[in-house]
Amino acid sequence: MKDSGQLLQIIHVGMVKAGLDVDAIYRQLGYHAEKLPLREIRTEHALQTLFWQVVEQVSGDQEVGLHLCPHLPVFHGEVLEYLIFSSQTLGEGVGRSLKYLRLLSDAMNLRIIQDEQGARAVVQGGALDAPQLRHTEICVLYELIAFSKSVTDRNFAPLKVRLRFDRRIDQADYEKVFGCPVEFGASESEIWFDPRLLAYRSPRWDPDLLKLHEELAEKRLSNLKRQDLIEGIRKVFSQRLELDKCDLEDVAKELGVPTRRLRFELSRAGTSFSQVLADFRYALARKLLRSTDEPIENIVYLTGFSEPSTFYRAFKRWSGITPVQYRESRRQRMNRAETAD
Repeated sequence: MKDSGQLLQIIHVGMVKAGLDVDAIYRQLGYHAEKLPLREIRTEHALQTLFWQVVEQVSGDQEVGLHLCPHLPVFHGEVLEYLIFSSQTLGEGVGRSLKYLRLLSDAMNLRIIQDEQGARAVVQGGALDAPQLRHTEICVLYELIAFSKSVTDRNFAPLKVRLRFDRRIDQADYEKVFGCPVEFGASESEIWFDPRLLAYRSPRWDPDLLKLHEELAEKRLSNLKRQDLIEGIRKVFSQRLELDKCDLEDVAKELGVPTRRLRFELSRAGTSFSQVLADFRYALARKLLRSTDEPIENIVYLTGFSEPSTFYRAFKRWSGITPVQYRESRRQRMNRAETAD
């Protein structure tokens, strides 16, 4: 399961505005959000556990997610928002946008319930049960409230929030952030609201734009599914020792996808089976040359080449230098870095 990098971008902006030591946080994590193409990447949901562990440690704040909420920018400008704006009512727009929720996250689950008890949005921030993920879920709840206010010209107001977590700090701190009563220990996290808000009529309702926005959402979802397919192919490659014997038919069978369909989807993604295999071999070769002392003769075999000469030619075509030159340049860079430290 993966999350859109836009979620990390929102948290990053919040940490900066809150005055957290983001440089110390990113040093421990081994990356810096400002140097990543956040709108394009998707990160493993499981990495959020480590992320929040580090943020808790550096900030010294056991409820850091809650304290970040007032500093978080409101989510704007994505196709999910456009779908709500161009729908006739809030309820219709939310129903449409939920079909494309995985554009934001594969792990997050959101559903609207309306019954004799009232109306509420039920939120699950992820399938993992790590205690640190309470921060993700709290931030998602806050963002959902802020987003709902934004798309209804601030007509939306939560009646109460129910958290499936324990209370760690004063009750008043939670209620100040969410702007309503807060309960704890629920089976699922919920935002309760006036059911009449689902009938809120969008001043931007436009059937023609709605059609365009649905087409855009379908296109982006299809692209995401194709990327999932390519990752599935790479996973099959990673489990094979004899890459030279990987062919389209075998991989399609292992993925449970018809061969013609797999070829078609790769073509729609602007690539081919042979290109995905070549990219995987090149990435594997670089990793082995960079992080191991494996003899190049062994790397030839591990990357699926039958002859060293074929491997050398392919690597030079990919990188412009030989495998020996690549390994030596990486070692020199590491030595310079260690000397600088």
